[in-house]
Amino acid sequence: MRTRLLAAALAAAALTIPASAAAADKDCSDFSSWKAAQKYYRHHGGPRYDPDHLDADHDGIACESLR
Repeated sequence: MRTRLLAAALAAAALTIPASAAAADKDCSDFSSWKAAQKYYRHHGGPRYDPDHLDADHDGIACESLR
């Protein structure tokens, strides 16, 4: 009985944990280099889709300030 209660409590807690850090909104300052930002950008839909707004001028190049 106690094990079931613990399992239920853990399951409920897991539902309240926010999305993983990888899914969190990224900014250019989160990357150590332009290459890392560009790789992330392309892996997450760029240039057609830019959910993190890493390509401010929509030219297909993320975080140009890091170049």
